[in-house]
Amino acid sequence: MTRSLTGKPRPASATLLAIALSLGLGIPSGAPALAQRSPQVSQGYALLERGWVNDAIAAFESALQRTPNSLDARLGLAVAYQRAGRDAEAWAAHQAVLQIDPEHPTALAALGELGGYRPEWQAAGIAALTRLLSQAPDNWAARSQRALLYGYQGRFVESLADYDRVLSHQPTPTTLLGAAQVQAFSGDYEAALALFNRYRQTGTVPIEALTAYALTLQETGQPERAITVLEPELRPADRTDDLALGIRAGLANAYDAHGQTQTALDLLAPLEGKPEARLPLARAYSAIGRRQQKPDLFEQATRLYRQALAAAPTPSYGLRVEVADVLSEWPGTEPLALEMWATLVTENPAVVSLQVKERLLAHRLNQVKAETVAEHLLPLLSPMPDPVPEQRAIAMALIHVDPPDPALLPLYEAAAATVEQPLLTYRMAQIHLQTGDLAAAQGALTIYQAATPEADWGTELLVADLERQLGDWEASARRYEQVITAQPSVRVTTAALRGLTFVRTLQGQPELALPLYAAAIAADPDNPIYPLGYALLAYRVDEITSEVATNAVNLWLSSQPLEQAPLELVELVGALPAAEARADLYQTLLAQYPDHLWVQWRQIQLLARHDPAQAQAQMEALMAAHPDDPTVYFFQGELAQQQGNLPLATDAYQRILVQEPDNIGALSALGGVQFQQGNLPMARAYYDQVLALDAEAWGARYAIAELDIAEDHKLAALQQLRQLPPEAAGAINLDQRIQEVEFDLLRRRGFQPPWERY
Repeated sequence: MTRSLTGKPRPASATLLAIALSLGLGIPSGAPALAQRSPQVSQGYALLERGWVNDAIAAFESALQRTPNSLDARLGLAVAYQRAGRDAEAWAAHQAVLQIDPEHPTALAALGELGGYRPEWQAAGIAALTRLLSQAPDNWAARSQRALLYGYQGRFVESLADYDRVLSHQPTPTTLLGAAQVQAFSGDYEAALALFNRYRQTGTVPIEALTAYALTLQETGQPERAITVLEPELRPADRTDDLALGIRAGLANAYDAHGQTQTALDLLAPLEGKPEARLPLARAYSAIGRRQQKPDLFEQATRLYRQALAAAPTPSYGLRVEVADVLSEWPGTEPLALEMWATLVTENPAVVSLQVKERLLAHRLNQVKAETVAEHLLPLLSPMPDPVPEQRAIAMALIHVDPPDPALLPLYEAAAATVEQPLLTYRMAQIHLQTGDLAAAQGALTIYQAATPEADWGTELLVADLERQLGDWEASARRYEQVITAQPSVRVTTAALRGLTFVRTLQGQPELALPLYAAAIAADPDNPIYPLGYALLAYRVDEITSEVATNAVNLWLSSQPLEQAPLELVELVGALPAAEARADLYQTLLAQYPDHLWVQWRQIQLLARHDPAQAQAQMEALMAAHPDDPTVYFFQGELAQQQGNLPLATDAYQRILVQEPDNIGALSALGGVQFQQGNLPMARAYYDQVLALDAEAWGARYAIAELDIAEDHKLAALQQLRQLPPEAAGAINLDQRIQEVEFDLLRRRGFQPPWERY
């Protein structure tokens, strides 16, 4: 329950044990039944019964000076301290009672009650109540108090296990209220709402529980009611007690959920710079930053969380889990989160959700392969652990991996079989798209859409991607355009813009794709990945030179870490010519993307300059690993041509035609090989096949012009050259080539070219 409370509000001293403990935890209202009692002790209890607490304390202290080991004197002093509101002294006095009688039920119960007053006492309070419950398992008041302390510690599994038992035995309103708060902070808002409604039949929700109640309303689709609940209780900004801070942070969260983000931020602004406000401010910023996709707020939240964690003398289990959860979502603090998860796993080896979070984060940081993660975790999730909070935590950890690796699919399937969480199905749809199982992806999306009938822009993006992979490019483009028009958020809009660039490129309209990428950069100018994507596309359509594209790579490398290289960087490095200066970069990228063909090809090209035999060996290994991918045979053909092995090049290109008889690239390459071998008629036949498939293939028309020149048909060659489109001019220096052919013709006819007459 660390999200709102660090301890239970201090009750009035007059009612501390005389009412709450005597009725609930079994503490007697009068003196304990003892066989013998000294006069001073008797006097102390008599004074307590009259309500003269300070005089009773003096009497008990006097008795202890005479008999330091008197159990009844120590117990009387402890009770008197509590009635006087001297909590620290009462805490120490009850522990002194246990030094004489370690199983004393009254002292154990009192320590359990006092444990709710200060965060540093909670663990000892839980231990005391555990010993008390070992004596009397049906002491429902003690079990309810232990459940509350577990909730304060963030140990929701243990807390709800206790509450489940207590709620089945005519629970008191206080128990209902505590259970409702724990359910809310554990994330089960429907269960929390049901308990709050039961409590409201007995009375009004007290102010100490309003933050949890408002969060429950907010997360069950009633943010306006959450605002109504909290707004009247808002304290002035200079009030920085736990209750005031919790209400202000909770109200800001409700405002943001209601669409009033600026109002929320204005409400939080006065808390900046106040050490006591770090934790509530961090919680509010992380919630708003996550909901509104604002990295600056999330970065502030991680900074505040780290400060709050460092300032806590004995941070609770729940606080550590909460901080690690948030730090694991921010790139700069992921390594620290991983250290925290590892420590928590060591301390709590039976908590499966901690192992899941630790292993998944290690995978995201490229420290362990997805296959290894699945092998380690699947036995722990088959079947899923019983406690609902554990199941929810495991599901959320899996959902956080975006995009998920296909090797993790068994984990998602195991979780989805137990936990009703639509986003698990969504992640499975993503995996099926990655693996090309389009039917399974469509089925998963259908299930997800049925479970979430409200508008979901993430699903729209996924469906658009599915349509693209199914080849329905126009439907995919329309869906992306609908998202762009709606502009639901910067993140979703830019994702749609990028998706539409892919579709337009596939449609053979790269000229329409570049402005879309430029729009994505304009929508999110601080995202360093988008300029890489723009440079990649611009380089592929010859809008920029290799030097400009190389500058884009170098700019990224000078300003961003390489621990998690984006795919756009890998694609651009693979598209650029092989360069010795990038030899180490190839190694680094292949460590993260070991199956990226183009980066492997660039590495082989470099190797061919120094060790052709080894380069050919690596090329053969690459073909063996990807026997059905035509790309590797293009690589083999080019490598063989560079090494002068034209028969091997011919074999490579012909293997492509076995798989794809109409592959224009392979036909053109075979024409070039035949040309090199002097087999001009065969070369012409291949180029004719290319033109039969694509009459606009100017490369084949240029090659035929060169064949005409080689066969001394220069007039036919000139006609071919003059009919080439403008885009060919820059690629082959067309004007100069035409001039060379004309010059040769003029010389042959005895004419002096005009540019040589003077």
